[in-house]
Amino acid sequence: MPSTQTRRKRRLGQFLLSLREAAGMNHERIAGLLRKSQATISKIENGYSLCNFSELGAMLAFYGATDEQAAEAQAMWDDARQDSKRVEHSSSSPPKYRAYIRAEADADNVRSLATEVVPGLLQTPNYAAAVHTAAHRFVDDTISFRAVETKRARQKRLSGTGPLRLHALIDESVLRRLVGGPEIMAEQLRHLVDMAAQENVTVQVIPFELGAYGTSSGAVTIVGFSEEDDPDAVYLEYPGGGEWVENDRDVQAFGAMFADVADASLPPAASIDWTRSRAEELEAR
Repeated sequence: MPSTQTRRKRRLGQFLLSLREAAGMNHERIAGLLRKSQATISKIENGYSLCNFSELGAMLAFYGATDEQAAEAQAMWDDARQDSKRVEHSSSSPPKYRAYIRAEADADNVRSLATEVVPGLLQTPNYAAAVHTAAHRFVDDTISFRAVETKRARQKRLSGTGPLRLHALIDESVLRRLVGGPEIMAEQLRHLVDMAAQENVTVQVIPFELGAYGTSSGAVTIVGFSEEDDPDAVYLEYPGGGEWVENDRDVQAFGAMFADVADASLPPAASIDWTRSRAEELEAR
């Protein structure tokens, strides 16, 4: 693997570091057991290198990891190794999408730029079902149902104690498209109005008048974490899969782009009024 530090490799490395220290082993000892250099062990624990699966198993055994700890470490390893460039179809549960779901569950905040559909965290069940029905070439009915249920589970992060903070910028075209028909779309718009009333949820409409904006190439999701040593990461979704961007410079560029688009979009209050008015238009049909 390239010697590039990523959030997922660092999380695994920190987890292995905690197990090593709990086992009372130093770098020299584990390096000797694995026939590796101490520098290699340091790179693994700092998130710059990823061990292979057999080395992971050996470390877990040397550290006396419990079954639960081993399962958690193996899940982290699966996340960290996802660097394939091929398109991953939804019907096969793309590993990078599963990694995104895990990241979202750990996140403190999410910034979403939606250019095609309403962000998953804000979709109603009927809207989500209509979106997945349209993707029938990629998913069957069973997988579509599970995907809708997964979204409903994810949405629980927006309520309760310490809720996820969500800032969604939604293109006007998304809110004008009749996904599922006028009734389902009106229900979705009303839901956006209700969700935007929560302190932890901000919704802004990107008006047609703005013209070109951002990358003009699709949806962007920026995932932020509360820990200072866990930097933001960007997830770029495309048909059938997605790609992570974790290079500091690129992540900062996406963050600045999001801020630019937010500044140029309708303010939150005006966005709520616009969305409510659009719902009323559909309900009057």
